Amino acid sequence: MSDLDRYLQAATRDNTRRSYRAAIEHFEVTWGGFLPATGDSVARYLVAHAGVLSINTLKLRLSALAQWHNSQGFADPTKAPVVRKVFKGIRALHPAQEKQAEPLQLQHLEQVVSCLELEVQTARAEGDRPGLLRARRDMALILLGFWRGFRSDELCRLQVEHVQGLTSTGSPKRHWCVGRCFVASIAGGIWGKRACTPTA
Repeated sequence: MSDLDRYLQAATRDNTRRSYRAAIEHFEVTWGGFLPATGDSVARYLVAHAGVLSINTLKLRLSALAQWHNSQGFADPTKAPVVRKVFKGIRALHPAQEKQAEPLQLQHLEQVVSCLELEVQTARAEGDRPGLLRARRDMALILLGFWRGFRSDELCRLQVEHVQGLTSTGSPKRHWCVGRCFVASIAGGIWGKRACTPTA
């Protein structure tokens, strides 16, 4: 693989690539569309799935079709006026509210951290080092994701070399920095949002 191919591949997340492949397969195999597509065929595809698929799913399907045509050197049929007009009509006639996950409340975060602290104490008392490390890891990931608003895939890509431990002057608390920004501190059952000197 050339450097150009590596950078092009890195520009799109694996999840996005999988979603795009599934969308193209749905258009071509499940629905029976032809590629390259025309604006009329894309409009008919939208009509066939209006009210069945969510607006976000339809937008993803359009993005996948646009990406396929652009990457293959064809004109993008999703930009056709008929497609734009049909999609606008679908949004007007099917204004179903998109489902959103409930945000984690602060009191729930406190409960989770308390449970993990209990796991830490139990593991330490029983000499269970793997359990101790697992509980500490889970606590760090939860606090990291909460205070910085990181997505799950961003947390999954976190590597040990991205983390640096710093001890504040005159304080026994341990602060954990990730890259150039700090997130949370955990020490003696006390947790919270803190700031630290950016790391290089």
